[in-house]
Amino acid sequence: MNNNKIAVIGAGITGLTAAYKLQNSNFDVTLFERKGEPGGSIKTVRKSGWQIEYGPNTLLLKDAVVAGFIEEIGLAGEKVTANPDAEKRFIVKHGELQALPYSLISAVSTPLFSVSAKLRIVAEPLITRNKNRDQTIAGFAERRLGKEFLDYAINPFVAGIYANRPENLSLRHTLPVMDELEADYGSLIWGQIAGAKKRKERDSTDRELISFRQGMQQLPLTIAKGLKNLHLNHEVKMIEKRDGEWIIQTQMGDFGPFDQVILNIPTHKWNRSLIPMDEAEFNTLQKVNYPALSVMLLGYMKDHIEHPLDGFGFLVPEKERRDILGALFSSTLFKGRAPDDCHLLTVFVGGGRQPELASMDSEQMIKMIELELKDLIGLKGEAVFKDHVFWPNSIPGYHVGYDEILETLSDIENRNSSLHLAGNFRKGVSVPDCIKNGLKLAERIIG
Repeated sequence: MNNNKIAVIGAGITGLTAAYKLQNSNFDVTLFERKGEPGGSIKTVRKSGWQIEYGPNTLLLKDAVVAGFIEEIGLAGEKVTANPDAEKRFIVKHGELQALPYSLISAVSTPLFSVSAKLRIVAEPLITRNKNRDQTIAGFAERRLGKEFLDYAINPFVAGIYANRPENLSLRHTLPVMDELEADYGSLIWGQIAGAKKRKERDSTDRELISFRQGMQQLPLTIAKGLKNLHLNHEVKMIEKRDGEWIIQTQMGDFGPFDQVILNIPTHKWNRSLIPMDEAEFNTLQKVNYPALSVMLLGYMKDHIEHPLDGFGFLVPEKERRDILGALFSSTLFKGRAPDDCHLLTVFVGGGRQPELASMDSEQMIKMIELELKDLIGLKGEAVFKDHVFWPNSIPGYHVGYDEILETLSDIENRNSSLHLAGNFRKGVSVPDCIKNGLKLAERIIG
């Protein structure tokens, strides 16, 4: 088979998935990973009766392709489904946790939105299309749904999913489905109604919010276990083409030659020594913003928290002017995350909203967080468990004008037809997005 010797650089979920698929299609695959374990930002830690996640906490399973892949790698029987209480999501408004509406009746009665805001949403089909397709999420939401919905729904949603601000992100690149609904139907409401049949015809599956028995990291560990050639603790310094073939230079020596290379590392780690690109291309790719984010894992005795924590967690709108983005009720989400008499909270600080707060000292940050938790959920005791992970570069933000980034990536690939640039800087940041992107890339290489 021609071009069958492939190097994959980076054991994030996209690279792992592509490597697994290619190996199972009789390609000779070697994967290089800088760290001592696979998974990228997906990391589960167990300490003295606590099970915590440093990165993604859940996987929303709604796509048959992703469900099929989980079945193929033997993890279907290891899935754990989130507590039904996780369907309830809270938004902070005027210092109190308000449940997001989950039905038409609750949407009518919710105190989260004023009567005028509800009427504004009903009028959404009357708003004309925006001819400028590359608009911010904030501009789109305020124009179609009103300022109040932007402030108390879209803003906290973007902070919770993307650790960013809706003013910073492109609708078309970040939330392409919403962009397509406006473009195709002229309305989100009409689009949801008219597009229901089309969505059913797609490769979909019943929606499940899941993790795995051993936590989220069980996913990359399981994929990695099936790979024949996995080199951990191998930091790639340079990818060089010699006589039409690729040589991979690491601190452990040179490897190769390889026919094709998949580069699955974040763009902020790229340099001109690593891959063949000119200075202008390098400067363009440095525009991808990865905001700083801190994840604080805090455990408390149950009788030290007044709120029942009967939900997924809460998000804080920027308008509320608080020092945290929100928190997950981790021990409510899944059993076994904390001792029986304790709650585990996963609190997020910084992101595109307040990046300067993310780098605070751990003890100083805990004091700041606990002041917020006392006010919001009735915290009245000290933490019995503490852990802190700082991500100086968290989730890439797809800004307005992101086409420039995508075109630059394509230009580099077009000049180097056997080099493939993959990661969450392209076509979605979620774990399911990365799985699908890894599978699609492998399929393109297989032909």
